[in-house]
Amino acid sequence: MQRADLDQWKSSEVSRLLALVETERRYYQDIFAQLPVAVAIVDGEWGLSAVNREFRRLFGLRNADLSRMRLPDLLPDPQLEAALADVLKSGTPRNGHPVQLGGDSSALRLTASIQRIPGWQAGAEDELLLTIDEDHVSESSAPAASSVPLPDPLLERRRQRELIEESKRGAIERLSGRLAHVANNLLMIIGGYAEELMESLPADDARRDDVAEIVKASARMGALTQDLSSLTRPPVPAAAQFSLIAWATTAVARWRLASATDTDVQGNTSRQLLDLIIFEALRHLRPEPGTAELRIAPVAGGNVEIALHMPGLAVSDETRDRLFEPFSGPKEGSDPPLGLAGLVRPWQALAGTIAFEAEPGETPRLVLTCPRADDAPAASGPVNVLVVEDESGIRSLICKALDRQGYHVIQAAGADEAFKACEEDDASIDVLVTDLTMPGQTGRELAERVRAKWPGTRVLFISGFTDDTELAAQIGARKLPEQTRFLAKPFHVAQLISEVKALLAG
Repeated sequence: MQRADLDQWKSSEVSRLLALVETERRYYQDIFAQLPVAVAIVDGEWGLSAVNREFRRLFGLRNADLSRMRLPDLLPDPQLEAALADVLKSGTPRNGHPVQLGGDSSALRLTASIQRIPGWQAGAEDELLLTIDEDHVSESSAPAASSVPLPDPLLERRRQRELIEESKRGAIERLSGRLAHVANNLLMIIGGYAEELMESLPADDARRDDVAEIVKASARMGALTQDLSSLTRPPVPAAAQFSLIAWATTAVARWRLASATDTDVQGNTSRQLLDLIIFEALRHLRPEPGTAELRIAPVAGGNVEIALHMPGLAVSDETRDRLFEPFSGPKEGSDPPLGLAGLVRPWQALAGTIAFEAEPGETPRLVLTCPRADDAPAASGPVNVLVVEDESGIRSLICKALDRQGYHVIQAAGADEAFKACEEDDASIDVLVTDLTMPGQTGRELAERVRAKWPGTRVLFISGFTDDTELAAQIGARKLPEQTRFLAKPFHVAQLISEVKALLAG
């Protein structure tokens, strides 16, 4: 049809055409939604553009979970990502690509078929049509059921929910940062001009009360914006060793909890932060007084688990899914508090984990883990820490923080100076804290030299950027060599101390 013909169309004809297009769109959407296999449309950055009902069922997702979610959040399989990239580039479909989640004994095995398709809108980039199916092994080839343990569906659902929660938390933090940046600029304009207007009005002008209300509202909004800003750069308290049973005894009396276990375990975290987390959980979930129970027990990996059990508590899906969202709890005063959302990152910065488990038929519980202090190996002498950082201000800050922890600190601005300082000090190096990008040798080259001389040295890389592609890939995949960690700049000194202690604890 020529453009001239289109210009002659009446509005009623255009309306009928759009109605027909909408009917056809809904028809094919319904087909896509009801397909008996799990299907997803993936964009060029591995974001989930659309998924059908079976896909959501397979991974236990809701529509709200899909906001800004990427396929690697659900299927962290590097080989699958490579296959997606190959199909997107070559256009050659892949059928029956194996995908495995978990270890060999309890793995969830899936197969994926990948096909490149044109983008929905004209001029849009190509997308990928991904079909996921469970890998059903035939009875003749499968080993005896008693010899191979089946994957635990409950643990798998929890693992998937943790991935979803972490992805959602990152999206909320990015959005909060952008919103806070814009809001702060607008609040400066609103508050500033309101104050200017107040100054220009006579003292007996009745409009001064109206302007004062604008100033107060601007201040309240500023406080909420400050809370949003804290999600992206939260303050991290210092960790310290203390008796968790002594803390729990106080907590039971303070919050009228049912009981606490009598296992005395030394934790290495922030007592104040732990208090805040339990307080916010009780404030949000509101269990009946005297029913919630604290349980503390050592767990694998040199950690201790602190669990708040809440028997009889009815938890809706909305409450479970929104527990860690900002301003989601009960309102107190004129404005809602930030809640648990502002406490998760500081707790994680102290090498802790936090999760809320509320499966049907089970007792809801908030589960925290933190490093166990009494499992750290007893040192035969002072721990020698070599700090190599070419920025003198950062180096001085790190050295002071480590010195306060009782470590013997040797500092240098570069690799050659570091070895000279070690020779003068006549010290073997237990921990190396080094920047990655420095004049002369890089941090990784320095670490190789240090370990060649002292093989047992633990290494903590600190950097805001590295052009070492191999190391960057290891950091991105969280597959650094043994006894090696990475801490991104900017960081709080409490985070650095926590990382050093984790290295020393193995």
